[in-house]
Amino acid sequence: MRIVALCMAMLLFSPAGVAAELPNPDAAVALVDRIMAKVAAGDLRGGMEIAKPYTIVPVAEFDAAIGQAEMQTPVFLSRFGKSIGHELIRNDAVGQSLIQIVELQKFQKHAMVWRFIFYRGEGGWVLNSFKYADDISSVL
Repeated sequence: MRIVALCMAMLLFSPAGVAAELPNPDAAVALVDRIMAKVAAGDLRGGMEIAKPYTIVPVAEFDAAIGQAEMQTPVFLSRFGKSIGHELIRNDAVGQSLIQIVELQKFQKHAMVWRFIFYRGEGGWVLNSFKYADDISSVL
């Protein structure tokens, strides 16, 4: 059974329309590394809080999605074992305006694939969308 724990289509406009911007793709990779370090250590909310300032999603929607993901965490742990780390799989540029960073969250018996999409607007890079799923074949 394919499980999608968090799939946030962050193409919605936030009421304030303001997201912190990153200066370059290297800063986006560093941000994702910080997020994944928290997530892999068992602190999903902490990792998502690191991401929050860089998203374009309204805070209430973002917080609701985190809550839903936290409710599913025990299911993953019972199936896959404890989280044992993370690994950068790929960092793809698409033209001059998009980058996709793919990470694995490694568990004792399985892995979750995380995808982060960043968009470069007028002032810098923002986290446009992210999701994770247990279909590890999607990275091959």
